[in-house]
This record gives sequence, C-alpha cells and structure tokens, in this order.
Amino acid sequence: GWSRTSVLTSPRMSSPHQAEEGSFDDEDDPLMEGDPFVHIIDRVDAIKNSFSTFYQTWKDEGFPDEVTKEDIKDQLADKTNGQLEKIEKMTDKFANILGRLSDLVKQMELDEDACYDMIDEIDENEEEEEEEEEEDDDAPCETVLEFEDLITNYLVPFLDAVNSIGGEVQQQGRYVAQAFGAQREMLMQVSRGQQPEMEDEFKQLLHGTNEALGFIDHINDEAVNYRKHTAMIAGAMTAMGWVTSPEPRQYIGDMLNAVPVYGRQIVEEYPGEEHKNLVQTLKLLLRGLQEYVSKFHPRGLAWNSKFDKNSENEKKIATYATHDKEAKMDHNLMFAAYDQFILENVVPFIKSAYKLEQQDIISQADYVQKAFKSQRDFMKVVSMCKRPSDEEIRELLVDTSEFLMEIEEKCDMESDNRHHLTLVSSGMPCLAWVSVPMNPSGYISDMINSIPVYGDKIVKSTSMGENAEDHVEFVKTFRDMLRGLNDYVKTYHNKGLSWNMDGEDFATVRDIIDNVNASNLSGYSNTSP
Repeated sequence: GWSRTSVLTSPRMSSPHQAEEGSFDDEDDPLMEGDPFVHIIDRVDAIKNSFSTFYQTWKDEGFPDEVTKEDIKDQLADKTNGQLEKIEKMTDKFANILGRLSDLVKQMELDEDACYDMIDEIDENEEEEEEEEEEDDDAPCETVLEFEDLITNYLVPFLDAVNSIGGEVQQQGRYVAQAFGAQREMLMQVSRGQQPEMEDEFKQLLHGTNEALGFIDHINDEAVNYRKHTAMIAGAMTAMGWVTSPEPRQYIGDMLNAVPVYGRQIVEEYPGEEHKNLVQTLKLLLRGLQEYVSKFHPRGLAWNSKFDKNSENEKKIATYATHDKEAKMDHNLMFAAYDQFILENVVPFIKSAYKLEQQDIISQADYVQKAFKSQRDFMKVVSMCKRPSDEEIRELLVDTSEFLMEIEEKCDMESDNRHHLTLVSSGMPCLAWVSVPMNPSGYISDMINSIPVYGDKIVKSTSMGENAEDHVEFVKTFRDMLRGLNDYVKTYHNKGLSWNMDGEDFATVRDIIDNVNASNLSGYSNTSP
C-alpha cells in the first residue's frame, strides 16, 4: 500500500537537473500523471527547488556552510559591513519558503483522508477484479460442465450396473470411473490453454487416462470369471482414446459397434437382469460420450480459441489432404489385394486346420473362413462406397461380429485342443481393425504378439506326436495369416478404413454383399483335406 514515507521519498522529488540527466526514469516513478498525489508532489518539487536556490544564494553571499547562532550575532553586531541587510533579506526568503511548506503540510492534512480513500478504493477494485479473474479461471467452462453432466447421467448408471455384478467387473468399474475423472481434468486444461507444442507435454496430459485404461486391460487379461464382461468393457473403454483422433465421433462409433460382439453372448448366457443392464448402460455411456464429442470436439480436441488461432485452417488443410489421398487411391486394386491376401494367407491356414483332423479345431476354422468371407464382402462395399452413417456401418459389420462370437464360443477350455482353440480365439479379434481409425496396424500387431503365448505350448505339447509337423504348420500358418492381414492394412488402410470418396452413396450399393461374386474365393470355400 501507499505510505507518507513513500510519497515524500518519491523520485519525483529529484531536481530538474537530475531529471534532465535521466537519473530517474519515468517508468521507475510510481506516481504518474493522474495519480492522486501528483499535485502534492509538484508543490513539494517547487518548494525543494526554492530551498536549493536559497542555499546557493547563501553560499554566493559568503555565508559558511555551517553557521551557529553566535556567528549570526557576530555578523549582526558588525553593522558596518552590510551583512545585516543581507541577513534580513535571506531571512525573509527563508520565512517565505517555510510559509509555503507550512501551507502544503496543512493541505496534505486536509487531503490526506480523501487521497488515501481514493487509493484504497483503487486497491479494492483491483483486488476484486483479480478475484473475479481467478474465479473465472477456476470455474469450469461449458465444455467441462457438459462432461460432468455426462458423468452424472451415463457413467453413474453404468457404475451401478458393474457394482450389481461385482467381482472383476466391479474392479474394472473403479478404473472406468478413474479414467473419466482424469479425462475431466484434462478437458479442464484444454479449455484454458493452447495445444502443447511438445509431444511429451501432451502425453503428460493423457497420463491419468492411459494409466486407468491400462488397469482395465490388466484386469481383463487376468480375469477368470465373467471373461466376456471384462473383454466387452476393456474394448469399449478404448473409446476414451478419442482425444487423439481427428474424427472422434467416428472413433467412438467404431468402439460402440464392437460392443455387441460380447454383448449378445452375455445376454444369452446370463439371464439375470443385471447383466442385460450392464450391456445397455455401457452402450448408453458410449453414445453419450459420442454426443458430447460431436457437440464440443467434432474435429478433435478444441483447445482454447484465443490461443489456437490457426487451428481451423490447419484442420481444413488436414481434411483436404485426407480426402485427396482417399480420392486418388485405386480402390479396385485395394479390393483385389484383399482377395490376394485371402488366397495366399487364409486358405493355407484353413487347410492346416483340416489336416489335424480334430473336429473342434475344424469347426472353429469354418467360422474363421466365414469371418474373412464376411469381411471381404464388407471391403467390397468400402471400395465402392462413400462412408455411410454409423448405423449403416453397424449393419454391415453384423455378420462379421457374429462369426467372431462363434469363434469365441468354440474355445472349449476342457478340450484336449484348448491351446489350439485359444490361439485362434485370441487372434481373430484382429478383424476388428476396421473399427480402429488411427493405427489399425498397431491393433493387429498386438494380436500377433500374443501368438507365442499359445503357439509355443502347442509345439511343445505335440512335439512327441506322429503329426508334430502338422501342429507346427498350424501355428505358422495362423501367424502368417495375421501378418498378411497386417501387411494389407499397412498398405491400404494405414490411418483407418479408406472409403471411396468418389464412390456411390450407400443406398446405391447396399445389396452388394448379397450379390458379390465369390469366384475368387473358390480356392478356400468349404476347404477339406
């Protein structure tokens, strides 16, 4: 705050000579024009200059720097040297200066309360403004408030559902809540600042969410009971990765489309209402998240606009570049390449499965080839069609999803061939790459990396048998099949499905799957030894 001492020792009290030499800069002066004490300081300056002039005159007249009362008396006693007249003149000047100083002091006493009241008012106003700014910074903006509504309206019912089931499902629910809480904090940061320039800074913002998702996956990997429940939740929570996607609505929609893969099985196997409620509340949660993202982050994370002036232009450029890439792709070649992959990689695996002459392995392999046939039909639509609506895509993926469920159903843990069956059931979810928008190749790679877990067990457990080489071939051809799919995806769908931007509307080609010529698949359809 201000004080009398600070006023009287202000740089404004410097002499004009000092000011001319720049001894005190204006920007160092706490009292600028318009401040309440300026008029007082100006008067102090004038009186000070008068004292300086008086002192200089005193010296010019021959008076010593230090003079006592006795010296003055001696000077006055000598009436012949003219000093009396000089002293009287100087005394008058000094009295005049003292009078002015006295008047100033009186004025300061009168103005003191008003001046300090004014300053106090200014300080109070500044403090109120700072408090308001701090409150504005701390208060959640609309994007965060809407996310909190999402938590209240959709997450809470889902958590009630997992709690009613308990066990590993309930454990996952705790980390689902943690993931949403961490994402809420991240969205608060997004609403207040600009996008970090360094990738590590952005990763730090994602750390809380990623950590929670890691625990969700771990619980699923270790699950003994309710394996379908935990797999469904783990897959659905991948939707939390929308923050890294330029098309977040589509990204979440793809995860939503995958829920029925396990959802139907859960409802069929577990008649209790709590299991049906789990599937339903999970769907509603993802739909709520999708609606939120569509409203506030339709083209990716919407950072604070006052910092992100060029974001819209950059997004438009990126969008144009993506469209241009898709428009130029030879979609006939893309579809032909998928057929080539089936002949070179899928057919050998189906043959190796039949060669083992184990009914449960053969039965599962039949659904493997049906799943790839279904995806082949889907890829035909992709090659001819502009991207349909989310609902239409879900319709197109129904058959593939059902075949994947059948593959999972064939995984009998009591079978002597359980390692073979588990190998296939753990790897075939790779067909869900069509629902991964940014890095589908990475998704397939995760499936490939799991092969040695069961593949080594198969080779080791059958190494002493007569047909040991056939089991080795089974593992090898399955691995090659997934690698072949990954190579295809890397080449033609590296950033997600490449729909034909110059193609027809979905309504025009919606019957294509039923009418597609399957002649290219004759080499593996109903394959038998």
